Amino acid sequence: MYDGQSRGRPRGNYRLFRSPLKSIVLIARKHDVDPNLLIDAFVEAWKHKVSHCGSLTIRCRAVNQDSATFLLTNKEKVISQFPIKQEALRIPDSFRDYIKYVPTPAPKKSEPRHRKIDELKSGMKGVGVTAKIVKIPLRKLVDTRWGGQSYVSNVSIADETGSIRLSLWNNQIDSVHVGDVVEIENGYVASFAGEPQLRLGRKGTLSTVNTEALS
Repeated sequence: MYDGQSRGRPRGNYRLFRSPLKSIVLIARKHDVDPNLLIDAFVEAWKHKVSHCGSLTIRCRAVNQDSATFLLTNKEKVISQFPIKQEALRIPDSFRDYIKYVPTPAPKKSEPRHRKIDELKSGMKGVGVTAKIVKIPLRKLVDTRWGGQSYVSNVSIADETGSIRLSLWNNQIDSVHVGDVVEIENGYVASFAGEPQLRLGRKGTLSTVNTEALS
């Protein structure tokens, strides 16, 4: 693993990730999806044959003893096909850790775009949504990947086009009530249990707005 003393170059298992990561990061940039979510989509396709990330469809075409081969399409147009070592797919968190070592062009700056709920698809990032809180399930205490524990509630929000789950944590849960109209800025869309789920992440914001916002 990278020890911080190798001139910025990771060691060890990086050989498992280097080639597919270059392809994944470049494809993510080109099709405006989060590379972390695209990695999640590859793992899901490896387990369930097919997955989606934004406008991309990922299919696991073949699996052999060492690797799995994936086909990426965008509206039936073939984007790319390449293998990934199964050892790498078994440790997606480590896979994501190596993204910072992949040299890529600086991303183009873009303003967050407001969307209707029926437009939201897994893999989208930098999105804004205005919707009404329609259900707040009981919060659950869960273990986090950083070794701690936090409360989470997958709140249901809706606009005139449909509904989606919004993942809220700790104090965020107490900041909203059923019937509130909320505005999400700079959120992203992940896949949870096979369905899109809106998340705030580190850069997203949540605020309550005037109820006339949906009229």
